[in-house]
Amino acid sequence: MIKFIFALILLFIPLLASAQTFEKTVLIAPPKENESRYFYVPFDVPAGAKSISINYEYDRANGANVLDLGVFDSHFAKDKSDMSGFRGWSGGRRNSIFISENEATNGYIAGKLPSGQWRVILGLYKVAPEGASVMIKVKINEVEAAARQQLTEEKAKVFDFPKRRRIAPPTANSYTWFRGDLHTHTFHSDGNWTIKGILDYAQANDLDFVGITEHNTFSHHTEIDSLAVNYKNLLVLRGEEVTTYGGHFNVWGLPKNELIDFRITPKDVSRLRVAVDRVHQLGLMASINHPTALCGGCDWSYGDWSVMDSVEIWNGAWDFQDEAALKLWDALLQRGNRITAIGSSDTHSPPLAENKNGLAIGIPTNHVGMKQLAQNDLLAAIKNGRVWISANPTDYSLEFSAFNGSRINIGDLAANLNNKIRFDCQAKNFPVGATVSLISNNQVLLKEKIERAEYVFAKELSGEKDSYFRLEVRSETGAMLAFTNPIYIQIKK
Repeated sequence: MIKFIFALILLFIPLLASAQTFEKTVLIAPPKENESRYFYVPFDVPAGAKSISINYEYDRANGANVLDLGVFDSHFAKDKSDMSGFRGWSGGRRNSIFISENEATNGYIAGKLPSGQWRVILGLYKVAPEGASVMIKVKINEVEAAARQQLTEEKAKVFDFPKRRRIAPPTANSYTWFRGDLHTHTFHSDGNWTIKGILDYAQANDLDFVGITEHNTFSHHTEIDSLAVNYKNLLVLRGEEVTTYGGHFNVWGLPKNELIDFRITPKDVSRLRVAVDRVHQLGLMASINHPTALCGGCDWSYGDWSVMDSVEIWNGAWDFQDEAALKLWDALLQRGNRITAIGSSDTHSPPLAENKNGLAIGIPTNHVGMKQLAQNDLLAAIKNGRVWISANPTDYSLEFSAFNGSRINIGDLAANLNNKIRFDCQAKNFPVGATVSLISNNQVLLKEKIERAEYVFAKELSGEKDSYFRLEVRSETGAMLAFTNPIYIQIKK
């Protein structure tokens, strides 16, 4: 028995000896305009390490200092030009995280811990004029109980939603108009949903596709792949909200563990183009999020939208920020730009009693015309502008098309051979008193009140120049209920 106890002591001595702590305090000066907004703090990881815990603390200075957190392992690219060695990002949500071979804090990637020089990356969202003093503590082979408990609680979170009979997506003008939300967040970034919670809610509320778009990480990809197979009627997109301090944009359908570099300085259009080029090399789309939002760094600082493929005009409940985005979009349409407008919830929390600010998935909803529900078809349809947006998935039905010898759908570009074209609209289930407006080149060509459950119009128009035509449906108080992308008409001389 004594020999056995002695053997156990010998066994545990190396384990205890391998526990290490690294502490460092750094002073970060406010970045100058056009300077990088990222600060790297190196630390060494010995061979054989099984876990890494990181804690950072700093004086918030009443909100004047806000610093984000991420980690790169020893495969970090020395010129900081790619995402080699990326191991996760939690932004400003967490003060303490851990990474081990078998599990990691949400937002971080579990797996082997290569020896060598790792780096804490601090994102300089806000830095007070006097600078910020940051204390960083790294523990090797020791995971704080609180961090592990936080992960356990997040994984165990269960959401209970009422189930209702599914309403199939409608078919109109040769397409099925599949419904979905392209902008959602879970515990893997700054949301309070689980991935399963989002998928359950989307399926229970008549959505056909959903994008899970975490801020600057791909830690959610593996879980998406393991769960999505259980939702036969739901297309689930691996997404990233590329979150810079000069604006955000979404990418949908990323290959597993692919990440678009978010380290773009505000107003640095050339660096933005590098990131967007990478998106296009992958055969995907780059979509601006909430371009006129007032949360610092959320609005778009990279100038012309034309380098992007779509723009989120409607973010969550319709408000004055969406009105501003709508005006900017319409101004672009007048200049001949054909960027697609979309909307999405940007949900971070479920709409349950304990989350008064929670937002339902599908508020608003994208209705996308496709022949079949598949990722490539979805992205192509969005790129082509075959989208209309409504306040929710199923309350309203809206069909908008034109006829010039053949049927012309939302998003289509058609030649007006005889200088006349007929526009057709059918709107169902909108509230009596709502108004339908046909808009072209910043002019309202038709504005009528809805006086019954089914509203229709057919209007023939003459054209003298290249034009776009789109619909809006608004409530009596002016709140947006639905709007379409344009039908484009090109006059042949």
